[in-house]
Amino acid sequence: MSDSTKPIFIACAPRSGSTLLRLVLDAHPRLAVPSPCWMYELNYPYLYSYGDLSNKDNFRALAQDVHDNKFVQNLQMGLDVVGLMEAATEQSFKGIYEGIHIHYAKSKGKTRWGEKSPRDAFWVDDIIRDFPDAQIVHIVRDGRDMAIDIADSPEMLPNNIYTGAHIWREFNTAVINSAKSLNKDNYYVIRYEDICADPEPTLKKLCDFLGEDYDPAMLAHHTTESTKGWSKKANHVKTGRPINTDYCEMYKNRLPQNDIEALDAFIGDLLNKYNYPVSSSPSAIPDKLAAQLMESETVSAVWIIDYRRSLADGRRERIDQGVYKLEDRESLLWSLY
Repeated sequence: MSDSTKPIFIACAPRSGSTLLRLVLDAHPRLAVPSPCWMYELNYPYLYSYGDLSNKDNFRALAQDVHDNKFVQNLQMGLDVVGLMEAATEQSFKGIYEGIHIHYAKSKGKTRWGEKSPRDAFWVDDIIRDFPDAQIVHIVRDGRDMAIDIADSPEMLPNNIYTGAHIWREFNTAVINSAKSLNKDNYYVIRYEDICADPEPTLKKLCDFLGEDYDPAMLAHHTTESTKGWSKKANHVKTGRPINTDYCEMYKNRLPQNDIEALDAFIGDLLNKYNYPVSSSPSAIPDKLAAQLMESETVSAVWIIDYRRSLADGRRERIDQGVYKLEDRESLLWSLY
């Protein structure tokens, strides 16, 4: 039986299977890995504005803003601002972050906590500075599938495949760069496809890295109350099913060959790094088209997001009406619909 209390952080690009991994780990009898709190992304960059946190009033101001973070509220811990301050292990950002997760773990009868917020990929150096013994689990998914998945999502951006591949590259590169200062005891890479295709041996190896005994409950994550609740969300319905390979290698059936070759030219070096097959004749798209695709996802006004979603809904309706067919399009880089 392990007695480790090292915090576990899942780092990745979005739509890379991190929610599945979170729920699988959360099904372990010792591990509590709640929904994302996004505190390094939303609160940490602005610590300068609170002044000296040894001042109780300044610390209270930070606790108030953390309390108002809707992702923290999703943890449903029942703590008010004073409760957050009292739960903190020290009067600092690290202290309140750690206190929240320890409190959550105890509420679930567990002894070790973890965290998964995709944008932590850009904050690994800071996480290690705050938690030197933290173990970083870098989950990687085929960037072509990730780009399809995020473009398919009604609640996420970007809408186009090419920009999705760019995000995949940026997030994973950020983790790779931070990992250069890490070692085999606090950095581990796991592929989404390996979890799906061969879950038990893959998860046993992960448990070895974490210093935990493997537990069969991890393969039954879909039966837990945590998963049942989370899978009700539109973006996470898939996590409510047993582990499967349904969402692996989607690009082979969803994208025209010329789009696959374009993505392979764009992210093929990183695909190769993680042993994903790349076409023998990758073909980069023109610089002007690449710039158009990237610029189209730059949000200049909030209303544009809703407008683009309404346009996408209209395109889907026209497919259903037979106005046009996906197979008649030469490329899907602009939109899956």
